[in-house]
Amino acid sequence: MEPAQPLLSAAVVVGPCRKRGQRSVNALCHQTAIDSMEVIVVDLAADGVPPLETPPGVRVKYVRSAALRSWSMARIEAVRLADTPIVAFMEDHCYASAGWAEALIERHKEDWAAVGYTFTNANPESWLSRASMVNDYGYWMHPAAPGPRRLVPGNNVSYKRDVLLQFGEALKEMLTPDFALQEVLSRKGYRLTIEPRALAAHENWTRFVPFLRANCEYSWFLGAHRAATQDWGRLRRLLYAAGSPATAVLFGMCRQLLTLRGRTSLAWPVIEALPVYVVTHFFSGVGESLGYLLGKGPGQERMDNCELGMPRSTTD
Repeated sequence: MEPAQPLLSAAVVVGPCRKRGQRSVNALCHQTAIDSMEVIVVDLAADGVPPLETPPGVRVKYVRSAALRSWSMARIEAVRLADTPIVAFMEDHCYASAGWAEALIERHKEDWAAVGYTFTNANPESWLSRASMVNDYGYWMHPAAPGPRRLVPGNNVSYKRDVLLQFGEALKEMLTPDFALQEVLSRKGYRLTIEPRALAAHENWTRFVPFLRANCEYSWFLGAHRAATQDWGRLRRLLYAAGSPATAVLFGMCRQLLTLRGRTSLAWPVIEALPVYVVTHFFSGVGESLGYLLGKGPGQERMDNCELGMPRSTTD
């Protein structure tokens, strides 16, 4: 009997940090819904580095190509390779729970263009790791309630593939960072949500300088893409650049505190993280300002290094 047509493509881009990449791939290959999905691994490691292992009997597309020079291009390649109505991205330092794919498939039966995951901390031993978790994923930390959202997580998020493909070549400038794309989707009337049962454990930074740098670089790239994809004029770029460092801190803290309604168990983790949150959001705002003023520049290479090349903990 012919195997059923898969419904979800789980896509992960891996680089030189092989231990965490293997752990992420392992988690995707051991899903309860593995018979209804395929796993796409786009490997950006240097030539000569052995490929990661995948178990027999799992639909796997494993890609290594010198033409895929960046994390952004690798994610676009995953969309192109997918043979399913749902494309679900996972970072190489994020580890899906066993029922993650099953929950996403169920939620995507509804008319959501994007469905985000909820997150636990994969390495909660240090204060900085816990603060990093709140800073980067506090809005979507477990427990989280379902329902419409203006923004869902970036990097670790699922989309209906036909929604992505409608943008054609423009998707190359929109998909990464995801928040620029999600703003466009919301303005066009598409619906975004969170699926609380789609749990993933995110590995967080354990060293402050790389953590600060990663947030600044990501925000630089985000600012450049946000202005470019929404055709901002010079005056709007200047105004947003002037206000970003302060508003990133104030608005970010207000949004973060508001998310505690119905999630009182997260009150102490959020309070504990506030010193790191304030400093990091300020520097993220500076990075976003530079993106508005200077465009991408060498931002892609810097962001790729932060995303794939820099160890987050001693286990990478």
